[in-house]
Amino acid sequence: MRRLTFLMPDLAHAERVVEELRQLGIAEDVMHLIAEDHALLQKAHLHEATEMETSEVENDFNWGIVAGGVLGLVAGMVAYGSKISSFEFGTMSLLVITIICAFWGGVIGKAIGESTPNSHLEKYRHAIEAGQILMIVDVAVGLLPEVHKRVRTHCPKALIESSHVFHDHPLAA
Repeated sequence: MRRLTFLMPDLAHAERVVEELRQLGIAEDVMHLIAEDHALLQKAHLHEATEMETSEVENDFNWGIVAGGVLGLVAGMVAYGSKISSFEFGTMSLLVITIICAFWGGVIGKAIGESTPNSHLEKYRHAIEAGQILMIVDVAVGLLPEVHKRVRTHCPKALIESSHVFHDHPLAA
């Protein structure tokens, strides 16, 4: 899977490109649009980008799990062999502390990521504020040439940025 990111000059162009991509069999849930006017996209029944595409929630969640897991492992190793009242911290305690800390690291990472704008989309911010519409489309590699052709049909000057998608569905992370 590849993630294509490109700007459309206005709603009319965006609607035509979305229709072309639908004809190729690309599902609505892998086409994400970002516009300054959210109501404009809703009125046109276009799939607006979710928090997964517009924030760093996924990346920060993953890093939170890693950081929490490492912290939990260190805390568990420090506690290993200690005795509080009649409870002695052993191997199972080490595992439980690591898992609990990884969980809370993910929760905290998600909370941080929700408020952090996606760094890859920052370069488009000025164009979005000027009224252009940003399209993010997840496309199978085999369809890339046809997608490029159809986008260029409607927007010959569109700069199409391509990046690798590490999962097949935005919610499968």
